[in-house]
Amino acid sequence: MIRTLSITTWSITLGAVPVFLLGALAVFVRDELGFSEAKLGVAASLYYLASAVAAVPGGRLAERLGARWVIALAAAGTTVAMLGVALVARSWPVLVAFMMLAGIANGHALPATNLGLTQGIPAGRRGLAFGVKQSSGTVATLLAGAAVPVIALTVGWRWAFAMLGVAGIPLIVWGIAGRITNPRPRPGPRERSPVPTGPLVLLAFAGTCGVIGGSSMAAFYVESAVAQGIGPGTAGTVLAAGAVLGVVARTGWGWVGDHCGTAQFRVMGGLFLAGAVGFGLLSMAGSAALLVIATALIFGLGWAWPGLYNFAVADRTPAAPAVATGVTGTGQFAGGIVGSVGFGVLLEQTSYRAAWLAVPRA
Repeated sequence: MIRTLSITTWSITLGAVPVFLLGALAVFVRDELGFSEAKLGVAASLYYLASAVAAVPGGRLAERLGARWVIALAAAGTTVAMLGVALVARSWPVLVAFMMLAGIANGHALPATNLGLTQGIPAGRRGLAFGVKQSSGTVATLLAGAAVPVIALTVGWRWAFAMLGVAGIPLIVWGIAGRITNPRPRPGPRERSPVPTGPLVLLAFAGTCGVIGGSSMAAFYVESAVAQGIGPGTAGTVLAAGAVLGVVARTGWGWVGDHCGTAQFRVMGGLFLAGAVGFGLLSMAGSAALLVIATALIFGLGWAWPGLYNFAVADRTPAAPAVATGVTGTGQFAGGIVGSVGFGVLLEQTSYRAAWLAVPRA
């Protein structure tokens, strides 16, 4: 159980690192490669687009070949992409090409790791396991942030990509040589398992709406707080504390999923509602105290649903959990595209207050 959880969590973390690392190191990368902030946004959006396109095929591949093989394939894609950025990228188009490869790998990793948890974690603990795994986005953020002072400012930004890229090699070796699910050989190609397409599409749309707020937070939280009169140091500290709370909350709500029977989606509805209140408070957070309250509501409740969400989808589609979470994962990745781009466009036309108020209405 511990090995399965560790492998799947690291796989998802590794898949998310490239785009977070690009954002954290943007000032260094843009200065050397000579491209604008707008092109930086395009590079990040294309990463999420590639993830969205790859999610369903990745789920089908995982159902056919097994979770461990696709996890190894995803890790290989991420490693090649990050080493490519470190060693080869000398222009914006080349950087975009490697970011799209990283996005494809990320799109494969999500359904494969969901399948791995479904098959490798006993019933009654899967919700908790999904919560831990889906906390990996916060871990990726922390790794990317730490890479700035530890690596980029000492030996250069390319070394940050290279070191984190090499970190995927043990996962590749483990995926090939080890076992993440049943040690017995999986059957060969088979007919596609039926999945309830209609409900999954609706859930994918809900995932898109839910991710819009989180992706907007990642891109605009600190600038928004500063624009409302809060110091950047205070805003950064509160954001870091919120990220830690998010890890605990995602794990905790995953545990709730193990004990609330068929009420997982009703619980998520409550989390979405609490998040809406948090974004409303964030729109008027002109003081550190109000910023703390808003951030706690968003990270502790409104942005704490992904583990519970993926667990509930996989739990209701036991015949094809990878395919099902591939469909809903497409919606989540789409939210990553729509959130930052849409928020930025709305911000240019209105204000931070109006933009944050629009998030719960997405």
